[in-house]
Amino acid sequence: MKTGEDADRAAYCPVAERSARAELDRMLSDPRFHGTERHRKLLRYLVEEFFAGRSASVKAYTIAIDVFARPSSFDPATDPIVRVEASRLRAALAQYYEALGDEATLRIELPKGNYVPLFVRSDGKPPQVLLAPPPMSSYVPEPPEQLSLTAVVGRRLSMANVALAGAGVLALAFAFYVSTADQFPWKPILSEKPTIIVDVEPQKLKGSEERRRVGGYLVHALSQFSSVRTLAQEPPEGIDVASVTGWVAPRSAVRLAGSKEYKLSISYNMANDAHELAWQVVDPQSNEALRSGASKLTLEDGGNVEEVQQALLVRLARALAGEDGVVTSLETARQIAAPSLGYGCVLQADLALARADAENFANALACLERSLAYKANDPDVSASLAMVLVATGEAGASPTVGNRALKLADRAVALAPQASQSYVAQMMARFAAGDREAAFLSGQRASALNPLDEAIPARMGLLQYISGHWSEGLRLARLAEENGEYTHHDAALTLALDAYRGRRYEEALLRVRQLANSSDRAVNLLRLAVAGQLGLTQEATSALDEMRSAEGPQQISLTTEPAMRSYAPELAASIEDGLGKASLGIVGNP
Repeated sequence: MKTGEDADRAAYCPVAERSARAELDRMLSDPRFHGTERHRKLLRYLVEEFFAGRSASVKAYTIAIDVFARPSSFDPATDPIVRVEASRLRAALAQYYEALGDEATLRIELPKGNYVPLFVRSDGKPPQVLLAPPPMSSYVPEPPEQLSLTAVVGRRLSMANVALAGAGVLALAFAFYVSTADQFPWKPILSEKPTIIVDVEPQKLKGSEERRRVGGYLVHALSQFSSVRTLAQEPPEGIDVASVTGWVAPRSAVRLAGSKEYKLSISYNMANDAHELAWQVVDPQSNEALRSGASKLTLEDGGNVEEVQQALLVRLARALAGEDGVVTSLETARQIAAPSLGYGCVLQADLALARADAENFANALACLERSLAYKANDPDVSASLAMVLVATGEAGASPTVGNRALKLADRAVALAPQASQSYVAQMMARFAAGDREAAFLSGQRASALNPLDEAIPARMGLLQYISGHWSEGLRLARLAEENGEYTHHDAALTLALDAYRGRRYEEALLRVRQLANSSDRAVNLLRLAVAGQLGLTQEATSALDEMRSAEGPQQISLTTEPAMRSYAPELAASIEDGLGKASLGIVGNP
């Protein structure tokens, strides 16, 4: 915790964090505290969120998902679990401290009207501060029981006085929030997408047209990826670069609060017909070299110099800003070490989409929902939330969730019409809603906005293939495989499906083994089918065990498998034939 945050929080928590945590641990281990296991989990969650600075984003929805394991379709209007359990927790706390009497030197209270815990010494009163509501743009009132004003004006006021002063106090509370929102200790930690500063070193170009083009094209290539911001390096002060090289600097770079900056230094050399690009990613704050690399291409007879240069730079842009790129990986590691809302949740969603397991999806959903509640107009968060809702299968199973996913994707497109990720989300949401032609139009728009991102043709290729557009789906999958340093999951699955459909079962088995993931039902279903066609009992048993370890011991019904609902009838029938030959107690087998 930062020193400044400690000082701010001290104004709202009259005891030290260490003392507050010690009281929590002592109380939860005290047999005289008669709260249920739900109450213990809820109280610990609220205290952890408070000291992590995230209390402003805690709502009934986030509590339901994080504490009570409700699905993302949870509606507090129809399921009162959070309101009921919070009320019971307040009663349990009051009963406990009443029984404790003079033994209590510190109390933990949960005032009505919010989910922010209050820490009070027995020898003094809590500070008389206003517990601010969330920002107006995302404020959703709790049910009537939660709207008690006693937590705002002081617990000792009578209800009659509260009724008389209510309107004025609410007005003061909102005015106070507007003037001091940035100082609240429980303000969420927001992060933004990283910034890559391209160091083209124009003062060293000395009229070299080829080397001067390198910097400009690299900035252009990186700017097509919506996962990063790209800035050109500002020229050094006191040097008239334009008079020497003709290079004109862009306007001063605008730094973005919450955005991690990375400096990219490049060196381009040409010797005879060999072109070599060396690069280094540096942390400008510590001057630490984080990653480096080099790539080389040879100019063939009759080749074009500019095409070779662009091929090298496109390769570098993908290696830096792609789904598995260097900067993306560095930012994911930072998010794991220091979780945040905003772009941090987008990275968490990307991780969940790659791993396809329930726990990661649940964590990503909760994180994205919090971000959206705090910052409703974030296109990256809206797009990621739409994709996660589709990937979990909820959008296809529930019309309500499917409609929400589509609205989120459409909103992302409206907010960021030049971001390819917005159209990828729209493609997935439209496909889940059954509007396949519109989905493919969104995919084509995404490809046009960023032709360098191999993930886009990989995702669209899989959707095309399982829809029965075999040749187009296969073309896109091969395009993604050719352009990417690593074959994207969706492209690899498309190639595996094509090998299976073409009865090239050994090739299909090799590809699905490379994609093996206990949580990826589509891959494991295909692995089971391949094993059935090849008569590999041990392989089939292993695939089935992985599926059941992820979902718990249960039988698998082919008629209700979400992974096969969107498959073209011919493809689904072929896979069912292989599953039937596996004969491993799967419901629906002959």
